[in-house]
Amino acid sequence: MLKDLWTPAGAAYQGVASAGRNAETGGRVVTHNFVLKATDKFGVEHKTRVSIVSDEDMSHGQLAEMMGNAAESFKEKVRTKYNKRPPTPEEKKEIGKALNEFRTRALRRIQSTNGKIYY
Repeated sequence: MLKDLWTPAGAAYQGVASAGRNAETGGRVVTHNFVLKATDKFGVEHKTRVSIVSDEDMSHGQLAEMMGNAAESFKEKVRTKYNKRPPTPEEKKEIGKALNEFRTRALRRIQSTNGKIYY
């Protein structure tokens, strides 16, 4: 069925699985499983698994469009999540101070008798 299906670059077809029958039409419903891959600007590869549910009457064009939309949204998610600017030296100092304060307060909570005292 999927010999001529267009898949975007970085998508690997993993197979099809039966998902049951459509209650309205009585047709067979299947899931098409893909693995999407994208690399961030640092060269680290990120993967996600996508399952597209389709009915018997769904055309290859509709399935390919859904696959393309899923691939574009995954690439955009990788771009926005992993391509952030590094913190400036001033921001690093503030982060370090906050982490140090968190550690000292956590140690004080551990030493308290009920574990709920926040100094």
